[in-house]
Amino acid sequence: MQKLFTEFESTTAAQWKEQLIKDLKGLEFDSLVWHSHAGIDVQPFYTGENLKGSVSQPVFTTKDWAICEWIHAEDEKTANTQALNALQNGASGLVFTLHKPTDFALLLKGISIEHIYCLFKVNDEALSLSLISFLSTQAIGSTCFVECDSLLGTSPSFLQPLNTLAANTVLYHEAGANPANELALTLAHLNEYLNAFSEKDTLKDLKNIHLTVSVGGDFFMEIAKLRSLRRALELLLEQYGLQPGIHIHAQTTLVNKSTIDSYNNMLRSATEAMSAGIGGANSILVLPFDVEFSATNNFSSRMARNQQLILKDESYLNVVADISAGSYYIESLTTELGRKAWEQFKQIEAAGGLLAGLKSKQIQELIANDAEQLINEFKEGRLILVGVNKFQNKNEATGPQQAQDLSDLVAQQQNIKPIRLSDHLVTRLAN
Repeated sequence: MQKLFTEFESTTAAQWKEQLIKDLKGLEFDSLVWHSHAGIDVQPFYTGENLKGSVSQPVFTTKDWAICEWIHAEDEKTANTQALNALQNGASGLVFTLHKPTDFALLLKGISIEHIYCLFKVNDEALSLSLISFLSTQAIGSTCFVECDSLLGTSPSFLQPLNTLAANTVLYHEAGANPANELALTLAHLNEYLNAFSEKDTLKDLKNIHLTVSVGGDFFMEIAKLRSLRRALELLLEQYGLQPGIHIHAQTTLVNKSTIDSYNNMLRSATEAMSAGIGGANSILVLPFDVEFSATNNFSSRMARNQQLILKDESYLNVVADISAGSYYIESLTTELGRKAWEQFKQIEAAGGLLAGLKSKQIQELIANDAEQLINEFKEGRLILVGVNKFQNKNEATGPQQAQDLSDLVAQQQNIKPIRLSDHLVTRLAN
């Protein structure tokens, strides 16, 4: 049986480029090259030649992800009501943030946490121990995690009795680090814990790694970032002879969200959720479009859940594992991004590691330089936020001041602070 297309001659990258130059009619080919924020020059087209003969293999085998809802647990009864409502209306995961002694039995009343993804974010080790003590008396599944990441605040904390290393590296993205540096800092962050646990001889007990990351609006780059992250994590863990389970929890970024023309935030978070799903996140939290200026409400929370339900039930993104595997473009981005991140990671480690870099302010400077570049792109109109710095609604006033406590979502430590591009809007330009 003759294979399809064997009667057609293949076309080389050089032939594609030659034809493209003809079609440009005088324009330079290099004018189509995009110089990305990650420091990668994205070409106008990609072919199998970009993969250099390597056979593309899926980076991950999981197909589905948990649809999460964020719950700020100030009042246990109110938080429990919100959690039950979310689970009854499409959510399959809950993200609780806790700041004070909590009645966990009341908070989790009627919730079978053994059947869902559940993340408890706490900022106090005593509170985390109290929570873990409670969980030890409950039936919990393999997707229940407690996150008390004190690395940026003080020093590496203990290996939790759940035998899970739960780290939060959201701040690097939210502070403006480019994707390559964000990956490098994430690896350095984890490596500080791995080194500390190795010295205490507790690495042998490590069963799972839970990692919370931000996903931005650069659609293909963010897919490649998550795929690169998995590859880099495997390489890092190989150095320690470890093969723990890896759970990547992704949340949509706040960097590009705005109070101006705020409904456009739903469009931005939709593509971010797509990147997270295609990139292999195990659980995804889409932040409500009005999270920066409105208290939690049923409408915006429902819209956030429904965005992911549509991605699953109407777009079927959860039917095939690693659907971008084999894409010349995404595979090339994955490889190049991973290579740049690993080189930056080695430089950080050669200088003493993340904590030493924070102490010398080199890490802060690295992130600040990336943030400045991103902000300048926004100011100059090279990075467009519809409704904010282009196609503005002249009749719309600036949104109200922040009414939500976002400290749960983005920590501010070691003089690394999150940025908001809309805060740098120079003037309300005419369309």
